[in-house]
Amino acid sequence: MDTAKIRALLAAADLGSISKAADALGYTQSGVTHIIRALEEEAGFPLLLRGNRGVRLTADGERLAPLFRELAAMADRLEQELALTRGVERGAVRIGTYSSISLHWLPQILELFQQRYPNIRVELLEGNAEEIAEWLSGGRIDIAFTSLRPDSPFDNVKILEDPMYAVLPCGHPRAHDRSFPISAFRGEPFLVYVSDTRPEQDLAQVMELAGVGARAKYSSNFDMTILAMVEHNLGVTIMPKLILEGSSADVAAMPIEPPITRSLGMAVRSMADASPAMKRFMSCTLEALGVGDEVFRG
Repeated sequence: MDTAKIRALLAAADLGSISKAADALGYTQSGVTHIIRALEEEAGFPLLLRGNRGVRLTADGERLAPLFRELAAMADRLEQELALTRGVERGAVRIGTYSSISLHWLPQILELFQQRYPNIRVELLEGNAEEIAEWLSGGRIDIAFTSLRPDSPFDNVKILEDPMYAVLPCGHPRAHDRSFPISAFRGEPFLVYVSDTRPEQDLAQVMELAGVGARAKYSSNFDMTILAMVEHNLGVTIMPKLILEGSSADVAAMPIEPPITRSLGMAVRSMADASPAMKRFMSCTLEALGVGDEVFRG
């Protein structure tokens, strides 16, 4: 089965549009339509649903998508290995990441990576922890920058421990304290950063430790909105230090006592199956962040 056809199908499904897939792949819209129809004829059944709001995979397409992604990834890895044998660095790596990591880590990582490997393309996709895990599991991304879990099904490379901070209005009685006791959250109007309708995974764990439960005075799926609410005396919240770095919000932030952190790092489906482009990106990441890259050398 032609992997070019598979890539066209996956691009259309991921972008929700034939025209966007055509732009991304450098084809005409009619060309992508023809390629996908040829793939459907080869398969013997429809793979893509077309509608006024765009396109999406059929039930059979959804069932086969992980295999399609695996086949495309193996073809990419083979092409990269062949290029390396010829002395050429090429390929692509798809990254899933938090917006805070995109802001604070990726510019310096990409600068180094571009200098070292100008012919390797990088694609970025931002989301929350649950979305990133789903993208990695389904093969939509190659490397995830995410919170690392002890029960993770992926191969992980730890980068750092990111401390969780209490975030208070500047007029709060504890605004000038050096730390904030976790028990002090009880009874405070609490603001929650949510993924879908649930508290974000890292925050949910700290809320449970703090005895806050699932209650919240206000919630938002945008962390900067939560900070603005704190700034305007609507409540308190808990956020990782990485999100707070560089924020212009006029709030008081301090470590929680006892200290609570989240482990941040990179996750891949299988380190043994990582492509040359993936290994080079991970190595540049650790070097750019000053972590060391011995595991990827040799």
